[in-house]
Amino acid sequence: MNLQKFEFERKGGRYDLFSEIGLRTVLGKCKALENLSLEYVHALNDNDMIALSRQRYYSEDGYFETRTSFTDNSLYALAHNCPMLQIVDLKFTGCSPDYPSEIGFTQKGFLALIQSCPVRVLVLSTANFFDHEGIKALSFSPHLETLELILCHALTNAGMCFIAQIPCLTNLTLRVCHYVTDVGVAELRRACKLESLVIEYCGGVSLQAAQGVAKSVHYSKDCSVAL
Repeated sequence: MNLQKFEFERKGGRYDLFSEIGLRTVLGKCKALENLSLEYVHALNDNDMIALSRQRYYSEDGYFETRTSFTDNSLYALAHNCPMLQIVDLKFTGCSPDYPSEIGFTQKGFLALIQSCPVRVLVLSTANFFDHEGIKALSFSPHLETLELILCHALTNAGMCFIAQIPCLTNLTLRVCHYVTDVGVAELRRACKLESLVIEYCGGVSLQAAQGVAKSVHYSKDCSVAL
């Protein structure tokens, strides 16, 4: 299969037409896949909740019920069969921190994907599954050039130390990451390799700290812009 881009959108009130096995089978044949985009929007009200389909799957940690067929097994299929995957964009809206019932996969599956494929661009929005250990693992990503983190509450100054260690990172965007402060941004300054730095609505970071960290710096305190 010569599919180069795969977009998976799941919104409240819409049934997930893929079975977990069916989706895994499709992904396992996408050897030319370069771009993966996954957007999951949680149901907006109780009526939508009733309409949501549930998938049940088995992993090494036992059985799980999810509201999407995109599971760890799907990510393992990508990791093993998609050697050209370079762009990963994962966006979640309105999800509870209690995964995998909301999102359907765990950090273990996500890291298997990132560590097996030559991912150059990674975008994570409201990724509740992504914690300090996940951020640490990114520091070993040999191909990662562009990283965008939005509403990633696990990102702290300690995590910024690991981000500064990503070998090829040249473009970094932080949006609504309130646990990062000027101290964390100082870690980036010591790395001295960023071409572009975007910081939007990160309450602990000042303009003074961001200036000079990269060749191009965009800084904003506007919440509406960040979201």
